[in-house]
Amino acid sequence: MKPYIALSAILVAMLLVACSARGEVRVVRQEIAVRLVPPQHLVVGESTLYLAPGAAGEFSLALNGAARLEAVRLDGRDIPFRREGGTLRLNLSAGTGERRVTVAYRCIFNDPAPERPVVTEDPSYGVNAVVAERGTYLGSGAGWYPEPAAPPGRRIVTVEAPAGIEAVTAGRRAVRETAGGVTTSVWEEEHPAEALSLSAGSYVVAERNVDGIPLYTYLYPENAVLADRYLEASAGYLRFYAEKFGPYPFEKFAVVENFFPTGYGFPSYTLIGGTVIRLPFIVHTSLPHEIAHCWWGNGVLVAYEKGNWSEGLVTYLADYLLEERKSARDGRDYRYRLLADYASLVSPGEDFPLRRFMGRVDPASRTIGYGKGSMLFHMVRREIGDDAFFGALRQVFREFRFKAASWDDFALAFSRASGRDMVSFMNPWLERTGGPRLALTDVERRQGGDGWLVSGVVRQVGDAFPGRVRVRVDAGGTSRDILVEPTRGRTAFTVDVSGPPERVTLDPEADTFRLLSPEELPATVNRIKGSMALTVVTSPGCGADRDTLALLLRSLGQAEAPLIRQDQLNAAALAGRDILFCGVPGTTGIRSPLPHGVSASAGTFVVDGTTYAGAGDMLFAVANRPDAPGRVTAFLHSLSPAAAGAAALKITHYGRYGVLVFSGGDNRVKETPPALSETSVVTFDRQVDR
Repeated sequence: MKPYIALSAILVAMLLVACSARGEVRVVRQEIAVRLVPPQHLVVGESTLYLAPGAAGEFSLALNGAARLEAVRLDGRDIPFRREGGTLRLNLSAGTGERRVTVAYRCIFNDPAPERPVVTEDPSYGVNAVVAERGTYLGSGAGWYPEPAAPPGRRIVTVEAPAGIEAVTAGRRAVRETAGGVTTSVWEEEHPAEALSLSAGSYVVAERNVDGIPLYTYLYPENAVLADRYLEASAGYLRFYAEKFGPYPFEKFAVVENFFPTGYGFPSYTLIGGTVIRLPFIVHTSLPHEIAHCWWGNGVLVAYEKGNWSEGLVTYLADYLLEERKSARDGRDYRYRLLADYASLVSPGEDFPLRRFMGRVDPASRTIGYGKGSMLFHMVRREIGDDAFFGALRQVFREFRFKAASWDDFALAFSRASGRDMVSFMNPWLERTGGPRLALTDVERRQGGDGWLVSGVVRQVGDAFPGRVRVRVDAGGTSRDILVEPTRGRTAFTVDVSGPPERVTLDPEADTFRLLSPEELPATVNRIKGSMALTVVTSPGCGADRDTLALLLRSLGQAEAPLIRQDQLNAAALAGRDILFCGVPGTTGIRSPLPHGVSASAGTFVVDGTTYAGAGDMLFAVANRPDAPGRVTAFLHSLSPAAAGAAALKITHYGRYGVLVFSGGDNRVKETPPALSETSVVTFDRQVDR
């Protein structure tokens, strides 16, 4: 879930920027008219492009290579053209005044949409464009209309479909009517900034107005009851972000349901799959993320040739900031999960500099672009303070609205707002892989006079990164923090406290991006997703049929993991590996305890004192392997094949958790057992040192 900006659209945008730089003919206005014919998977279209006065020379348009051209005209007269794959090339004769190029065409779009989608890092599920009875999705990179090299100055889209089929795309809705068995809508964009996507379906449309901005929901009948919830939440998020960054930049905002589980953020609307939109937490997670993209990624565009900053920034301003608004503890827990995800999902061979992030293609790239990017913005905010941080973002929005900005533009804005050189601060984090690996060592306490002195060393392995790390000393019910700027090797610190010191903690608020040690990592689903050495062991009581188990492994990115039966098991074969047991293991020779508070036997399991014995119940739990430091053991214990079928594909959505219980496919329990390590926490015993 949460793909937001598809990688194909990113590549198209880069191509368009490159073409524009070569001086393509300027399009003043584009009018696009399409008719959808779902039974035939057909788009029948005609587009007129109004060119700047005197336009002449070669003029290129992107159009699907399978489209059948019915007419290509210049100022009402047929003209010759040539096609090169998905490019239509015209040679415009010299002329005066405004010029008009008209292209009439038809094309079939029928990419197979998944019936039972398995969550992967491909946000499109391989669907670029489809026109079908179930619904229509025409992606921005599908070539469903003649697309010039650079967006036109203004754009108008008219969509006709069978009565009852409502369409939505970018821009202001100028017309919506049904007559003669046809439903028509007209959409007008005053500031087109990128290629268009379009969706249509048998939607129930609801609407309201907030501060002059039209809000819509386009939901299928079975989910239409959710309209008020999404309209109310959208209004709140629009106001929240407008107060922080400036006026909402588009003509409307719409929540649109898709018939397969996407999570896209387009200019002025979001497209969320029906199976996802029903989840109660989406209105608090995916929705604000997509709305924030209206400012960052769609309002201020991304200079992709210099790296994609938008996913890291939006993750910070939506997913993270809303947690921080709940409480300081929730904010801290979210930051720690980002660090744990990086340590779990990004192996050294998969790591790359943040500046090279373009879009997510696998768990490692998502964790770098979304997670590490978010942490970099957090560290900048800590360094320069809230006023300078949010003031700089407002300035970037004012300066780059509907223009492309880069990481460098943000670094300069932070520098201007704070009076500090934030370019030198940010560049190492952008240009180098990984991060610091920090640990506490040589921590001691001694009493002197009326107080106590705590001393120690922050040890760093590898090159130093800019920034400071917090060290906290708990003493007598109070805490004292100091900031240490680690250098390569060892950096000493001392802290004076009045009462007997009890504990010293490194980075207690998870404010610094760093590489967690294996001992600091909680046992979570993400440890399984990120495993480079997973073996799956099935027992007679597995409870999941082979197809469901295969789908689960595919959703976890472990489709190639070897699968063996318990009676084939030997301890040597599992040495140094992560293990996923399907069913409660019998005598295996492997020490594989369940997490604290969890027990299981044939036909039942217990979590935190609650017994589960229904046919619809399923447990998924992850624990550290005591006999193999740094490795984990996971347990899938389903009390029926139906329970596994209903819940198995949901496990990947709960990557941060280590204990999951589902009943009838609904999540009942989600917990993460804590992980503590002497590398980051040193606890003194009650005996007083002198």
